[in-house]
Amino acid sequence: MTTWGPKDTQPGEDRRAYASREIDNLEYLIREKGCTNVKWYCMTNELSLGKWGSLISDLPKFRDYHQELFDELKRRNLPVGLLATDASPLSYWHSIKWATENMDEITAVYGGHHYLNDNPLGDERFYPWFLSKLQWGVGLAKAKGKDFLLGEFGCKQDGRTVDGVKRDVCIYWDTPAEPMVAIQLCEAALAAINAGVYAMGNWTFMDFPDDYNKAYLNKWGMFKWTGSDCSTRAHYYAYGLLTKFFRGPATVFRVDCSDPYLRAAAVQHHGAKTYSVAVISRYPGEAPFSLTLESAPPTLALRKYVYDPKRVPQNPFGDLQPPVGKVEMANGRLHDRLGPNTLVVYTTAYDEDPPAPMGGVRVERTPDGKPRAGWQPSPEPDFCYYRVYRSPEAQFVPSLANQIASTVATSFIDEKTEAGAPIHYKVLAVDQSGNASPAP
Repeated sequence: MTTWGPKDTQPGEDRRAYASREIDNLEYLIREKGCTNVKWYCMTNELSLGKWGSLISDLPKFRDYHQELFDELKRRNLPVGLLATDASPLSYWHSIKWATENMDEITAVYGGHHYLNDNPLGDERFYPWFLSKLQWGVGLAKAKGKDFLLGEFGCKQDGRTVDGVKRDVCIYWDTPAEPMVAIQLCEAALAAINAGVYAMGNWTFMDFPDDYNKAYLNKWGMFKWTGSDCSTRAHYYAYGLLTKFFRGPATVFRVDCSDPYLRAAAVQHHGAKTYSVAVISRYPGEAPFSLTLESAPPTLALRKYVYDPKRVPQNPFGDLQPPVGKVEMANGRLHDRLGPNTLVVYTTAYDEDPPAPMGGVRVERTPDGKPRAGWQPSPEPDFCYYRVYRSPEAQFVPSLANQIASTVATSFIDEKTEAGAPIHYKVLAVDQSGNASPAP
């Protein structure tokens, strides 16, 4: 967590009072609102104070802010550590080294940001270069017994001002190259996993709304927010696979890859002890691929998920693509073929038992006459979300053609029906393996 637009203060009492007010906010979130996942805090985004990145030229001032924050956190016994330095881009990461040498005793975790402004989408040299930079950052942190975060990353920034509006957007949006953004982002993620980065965050989940600031656009989301268009961008269907199958808690395996055009990462999930492997091919054509998981059982059936930038699996409701099939591992080895410039995820983190059928859907009217469909919650322990379907016929088969929503709520207001038209609804529960309940 950070503060957007922190106050520039004088050393001493003025800065101490500012730190106290900021910790008031953290204490409110954690102790009154139960936001116990707030683990780390940084006094500002990307060393900005007044102007973007200005503290890169005054790191002792950054340290002084953190000292006041550290003292206040300690006084209140709040379980939040401080992050240094959140610098961006990589050319500013020397500040992280400075922090390890000058403020480690008040720092809980290290991290930085980077946007891939100097790396074309098809640059096969990007992965080993970025891997080495992240290994350097992780090495600095580990030498102090701390973790390293890649707090924000993305592809090439636009950054122009057009008709008085600052365009903080990805330069590839709405171009033929947009589907390839997913491959570069996932390369960056695999590099972070293999470098030992503790956690990472792609900027960002959803666009800023159009009316956030008349002179500023921030459009980096996996979900758009342009007028009434809140559809998914292509990279959702690649990065989404990684967030689904590479989240913690898990153990990262060391991956040895002999092919300079393949990138791979592998984890074992805690609890069920299942495995997930991600592979990116940078070959321009189809390529054979062989994998050995040394600690895995000799035989495994792995579901196979594919992101192909030439065939983006767009879904109007943001439902992730289903597996294309299974690949069998025999004698500890998996053999497959990879398409050109594709991401493939193999996983044993699934079951094939669908949720129980959902009960009937009740329909009532809102005060303005819109139908509200409601249903009882699914009892499934691995429940994920619901798909809602509508038809003028009472007996119908749910399909993408008559789906009207995906939601985690247990009711849905149908805004797009005509008054007086016959309507019938069905709801399917979907579990975390992507299995849907039988149609009622």
